[in-house]
Amino acid sequence: MPWRRKPAQFLRYWTGPVDRNGDFKTVLIFCVGCQHHNGRLKLADLPDWDWHDISAHLKCTARGKVGWVDTRLDWGEVIDFAKGVSG
Repeated sequence: MPWRRKPAQFLRYWTGPVDRNGDFKTVLIFCVGCQHHNGRLKLADLPDWDWHDISAHLKCTARGKVGWVDTRLDWGEVIDFAKGVSG
């Protein structure tokens, strides 16, 4: 696995292995440098690396910057936000 350094000190990548046993199927990727630029990746398509290494290798397709991403699990697959919270 090639290794890349984090491009900025303020970026805090997740650590630890990717949990593929949950209900999540996709990962949301947000570019830190672009407003409103994001994408989705299938969790099954990601390599068997730690979150830190995966995020450090992702590239923004609009700006071309490598590693300037915020990686999040797609909670919209698991939670029905339209349903709301009943108390």
